[in-house]
Amino acid sequence: MPDSSRTRVDLHTHSTASDGELTPADLVQYALERGLAVLALTDHDAIAGIDAAIAAARGTALQVIPGVELSADVPQAEVHVLGYFMDWRDARFLAMLEKFREGRYGRAEKMTKKLTALGAPISFERVKQIAGDASIGRPHVAQALLEAGHIETINEAFDKYIGRTGPAYVERFRLTPEDAVTLILRAGGVPVLAHPREVTHWIEPLVKVGLLGLEAHYGLYDDATRAELARFARQYGLIATGGSDFHGLNKMAHLSGLGEAGVPPEVVDKLRAQAERIKKGNAASR
Repeated sequence: MPDSSRTRVDLHTHSTASDGELTPADLVQYALERGLAVLALTDHDAIAGIDAAIAAARGTALQVIPGVELSADVPQAEVHVLGYFMDWRDARFLAMLEKFREGRYGRAEKMTKKLTALGAPISFERVKQIAGDASIGRPHVAQALLEAGHIETINEAFDKYIGRTGPAYVERFRLTPEDAVTLILRAGGVPVLAHPREVTHWIEPLVKVGLLGLEAHYGLYDDATRAELARFARQYGLIATGGSDFHGLNKMAHLSGLGEAGVPPEVVDKLRAQAERIKKGNAASR
């Protein structure tokens, strides 16, 4: 398991701007309490929390890296691509994220209609209230199902209704993995394949379109898995990044705690150097 002396960097976290429990400011405060030096905020298909996180960390010892986790569409599975140091105000980048947001909104509304037909009615208005300012996702639908008494646990919502093979599941707009990598690069960011253990066959095709990192030090992975992924990173010349995939103290509690993924601190400098190279290349090509 990770060496506790190397837990000051976490490059995979979520806030209430997507499906995390803590606001960006509270996440920063918790990171400070945990003694982190670097925190990347990587909300799902959303960048709304970045400014608040950076503002909350201003004047402290914590560096906040602007990040994102893009959901990509592949048959019968999901591929997630993390982006670091991108220009989160880039117009093309924001336009694509707006498509994601619109797609999530429509998807959740369709799910509530399916659930009503299945005898488990919930209010779409309540789903929106639960989501608040965050981009609507299936966890918000699951919470509404729990509140309505149709299920006893959040996991049951996915198993019984809204999992990929569930009767109330609805597909939504997604990028291809290649498109996700390209979008991050165009915004001056560094694309990294998230929690890649189940999708290692995607490494080579994504390297061909510009993938630069592999999340080897993932919170759930044991030493053998980390070593295998580190070998893949060396083979393809990728940065071996990592993070806890922190969602909160209660949500997804089976994942490692904030800052406990054992991410080597030098990874941050490698990501920053790549981001600077990408931005210079983008500027020269304009």
